[in-house]
Order: sequence, then structure tokens, then C-alpha cells
Amino acid sequence: MSAPNLQDFLQFPVEILCPRCQKEQLFMEGNQIRCPRCEATFGFEDRIADLIVGERFPDQIQEDELLYEDECIRDATTNYWLPTFLRHAPRGNKPLQVLSLGCGTGIDIDLLTDEGFSTMGIDNGNRTRLWTLRKYPNRLLLANGLHMPFADNTFDLIYCGCVFPHIGVEGDSYKVTDHYLEERQLLANEMVRVTKPGGQLFMASPNRLFPLDIFHGRTQGNHIPRCNVSMAPVLLSTGDYRKLFLKAGCDSVNALPSKGYWGFLRSGRTLKGRLVSLPVRTLFSMTSAIKVLHGSFFNPWIVVHIRMSRQ
Repeated sequence: MSAPNLQDFLQFPVEILCPRCQKEQLFMEGNQIRCPRCEATFGFEDRIADLIVGERFPDQIQEDELLYEDECIRDATTNYWLPTFLRHAPRGNKPLQVLSLGCGTGIDIDLLTDEGFSTMGIDNGNRTRLWTLRKYPNRLLLANGLHMPFADNTFDLIYCGCVFPHIGVEGDSYKVTDHYLEERQLLANEMVRVTKPGGQLFMASPNRLFPLDIFHGRTQGNHIPRCNVSMAPVLLSTGDYRKLFLKAGCDSVNALPSKGYWGFLRSGRTLKGRLVSLPVRTLFSMTSAIKVLHGSFFNPWIVVHIRMSRQ
């Protein structure tokens, strides 16, 4: 009897290829996953296929922070990503094939799938203990965005939140490596490779041009933001994304309104938090209302929309 195909075994909604050679389907051999072409082998973690090539992202997280992250992803998916996708990528007769790159806790996969999208999520962090609780665990994979286990032209739409600032960085820090630009270009190229002609890409992250990073490096109850030197390369600007994706072969790169992406869930629980976050919420509203400000240095958070060539 021949070894079962991994895709059939776990009932993935898209074709899964070996992430190392990206040429051959994977097969089950006992408790291992094997590529018959390059003979790479992979395993499982918490019953989730582990197809990571390269280093695992060292983002160990406490349980309370993990649950808060899950709450934030749910809020952003419901109030920002879903209406944004419906506005820019209306659905036809067939469900859109969507990839959440760096899906974190994976709650967005459940939400978008329930809304009629054919969704997959990949991450190479440490969130699988929540993945086993998801409604659609067969749509989640441990994988590295630099080596995706998908065929060319698989997805209609790919999106990610704050993934690029963690590429080419030493561990989970703010210090980039000597080859960070090459790694970020590899990620952009890989995203373009697995996106269909005419497809769309969406990226969100703190704005390198804004003087403060209000989204990283703060503990619970601490409302003091981290200073951000605009020339520091760990973060990206709209122009940085434009350079990466135009070089990768995309047609257009534009900034979108960011209002609604952050619900300020934690700060909204206390009077002090609501008062401290008021200027930031005002900035979100102001920069979202004026198109020229979407990707400007006035905006602390940017969302970039990229269109693929139709050729």
C-alpha cells in the first residue's frame, strides 16, 4: 500500500508542497512527513504539521498575553480585515483563496472561513496550543514565510499584520542583521510567487516614519511608548514596502486608511488608558480621513495594499 498523501490525510483546502524543494507533494511515513524528491522530513506539533524550514521564531508568550492577542486578532479581523477584503476584493461564484501569513492564534482563520473565504494560516511562532482549539485546525500549518509549502499562483489574497518588522531581526528584538534587506526581499518574492496574477496583498505594521512605536515593547499597564528613530530599519514605511514589492514584480503599492485596525481593547478598560490613548485614536481618525496622510509620518500605523500584475 502506498504512503498517504499529507494533503489528503489532513484535508487541506489547497495543494501542499515540500517547503524545501517546492516541487513535490508530501507523504506520510509513520509519524513523519517526507518529501520523495529531496528526502526532507518533517513532523508534528500538537497534531499540527510542522513544515518549518529554517529557524523557529522565539516568541514565547505568557498565557494572559496569548489570550489578549487572540482578542486583538478577533477584533482586527471583524472590524478591519473583513470589511477591507469585501471592499477591495469582492467575492465571485467561487470562494477566494486567502492566506493569513503569520496568523498568530489562528482565530482569524475561523472567522474568515465562516464568512465564506477559503482560508489558510501559517505561522512559525509558538501558538499551536490554541490552534488545537480552533474550529478549522486543518487550515493551519507551522511554516516559514520565506519557504512556503504552496505551489505558484495558489492564493487570490494574502495578508499579514506586523510580520515584516520581525524578518531579518536578531531573535525577538529590535536589532536587524546584516542581511535583513535580503531576507525581507525574499519574503516579498515568496508572497508574490504564491499569489495568482491579478491577486492582492495587504500588509500592516508600525510606521517607521512616526517618532514613537506604540505597539511594541510595553508591558501590561504601561502606557509609555517606545521611542522610534525614523531611520532605524527594524520598522518599515510605505516607501519601504513599495521598494520591496515593485522589485518583486507588483503593479501598485498604496497606503490604506488604518482606522478600525486597532480597537484599543486593553487601554479602553481603564479611564487612564482611555485618556492616554485618546491622542492616538484621534490620529487614526484624522489620518484615515485624509488620503495623503495614510502613509505619512503623522500616522503611527500603516496598512499597505498591493496589486499583482494580471499577466
